[in-house]
Amino acid sequence: MHQSFFEDLMTAMYPSGLLHTFGVNGKISGSVGAVGEMQDVLPIIHSPRGCGFHYRYSARRRHQPFYNVLTSNLEEQDIICGGENKLRQAIRDAWRRYRPSLIMVIPSPISDILNEEIRSVCDELRLEGIPVVGVQSELFSHRDKNYTRNRIRALARQTITGDNRLEMELKGCGFTEALYALVEQVMEPSAIIPHSVNIETVGWGSEGKVALREIETLLGRCGIQVNTWIPSASLSSLVHAPAAELNLVKRIRWARRMQEKFGTGYLHLGDAGRYTGLNGICTFYRDIGQALHMETAVEPVVLGARAQAVEETAEARRRLGQARTVLVSRSIQQAPFELKSYVQDYGLTVSHLCVILTPESRKNLNLTPELESSLLARIKEAAVLYSPQTETIINPDEAVLRAIFSEADAVVGTSDFTLEGMGAPLIPAINETTSLSFASYVRTVQRMCRRMEHATERSSLLLGKMSFQSRYYPLYCDKPNLAAKEMWSRMWLNRKEASE
Repeated sequence: MHQSFFEDLMTAMYPSGLLHTFGVNGKISGSVGAVGEMQDVLPIIHSPRGCGFHYRYSARRRHQPFYNVLTSNLEEQDIICGGENKLRQAIRDAWRRYRPSLIMVIPSPISDILNEEIRSVCDELRLEGIPVVGVQSELFSHRDKNYTRNRIRALARQTITGDNRLEMELKGCGFTEALYALVEQVMEPSAIIPHSVNIETVGWGSEGKVALREIETLLGRCGIQVNTWIPSASLSSLVHAPAAELNLVKRIRWARRMQEKFGTGYLHLGDAGRYTGLNGICTFYRDIGQALHMETAVEPVVLGARAQAVEETAEARRRLGQARTVLVSRSIQQAPFELKSYVQDYGLTVSHLCVILTPESRKNLNLTPELESSLLARIKEAAVLYSPQTETIINPDEAVLRAIFSEADAVVGTSDFTLEGMGAPLIPAINETTSLSFASYVRTVQRMCRRMEHATERSSLLLGKMSFQSRYYPLYCDKPNLAAKEMWSRMWLNRKEASE
């Protein structure tokens, strides 16, 4: 099976967003994922061996299992009396057998409950000549359950247009905790390389590796060098990451610490709409140029790349403009940006924007009537700005959806297969996210055009014969699943009031 197709398939079957939203865990998979990106770095999970067995085939990356994962093999007596001696033994054994460039110790829920001194054990063994660092848990569960609620409140206060930036620290992310450990215990002061950047490499979608190389190429045309990839690099490269002038990051906690410790600036690639679409890609490179004081070198390259992208997509956008579509969104906060992208970047005509806002969503997001009103006002503002002919409908019932779909050529913006067979073909949204390269934009537009021209209704899907409901998508609607979700909600969302 072609690898890129296989990765897309596995991402669809095990969506990271679902796991991040409803997961109750010790962030092990995020930390293991970060270590798995590094070269010749061996992870040891301070846990019973069952954790190691499970996370070798991590739910976060099932298309590419982490085979090199060890554990400290905690047993009942260790859990009662303390497991630091077991950890020392595991580190010494791993060093004797494998001699990696670095050993990274990852905490587990068990070691968090025991409040094990992982860092002090690692400090002690470094004196023995063993290159080992310890990841420190910031929160027990993954992740701070108030993060999304706080983020939506901040987003509601921003305008649809303008200089929107949204930097919010996310505690309890295992991936971030591992990068933080690199900054604290691995990186060293280095001579600055002028006009250079580091790029955080995880979270770029199914075309991530290709898009990152395309970004590197365009930066090179501007005279900007990529110093290293974080964390997808050798240990020696990560040690000298502070040589870069600027970090391009998706997670800011580790970048802020790196700025405090080494003076390395950072540019946060958040999703507050600033870098959405073709114009957002241009803004991305201009922001890098401004941060490095290289505006005059960057601007002509950006203008040339934009003109080429517009030319290469002209015919596809013309054909897309002939289609009448319905946009379905399950994200009241992202719906304005989705409408802007489908209209401006693809050239689609969107007759209706249907926002699905379930009682569960309202509860999970802690939407007050005032906050919901503000978010709906943003949607209406986006419609006036980008697509005045679009009618916005909140929570349309099945009869309304069937009537709207019957007049459309396709439904876009959603992968909710429960909407299949309702009068218009569904074009899944999973691969319609453009990365921050001009070539990625071109591919996305051309892919959308091909999908639109070959779209067909799939009313006979086997999934459609199972107990899935649009209200609970993507959860399977049987009693155990719904009961588990309700238990999760009561345990984690309602344990304390949302904080600013």
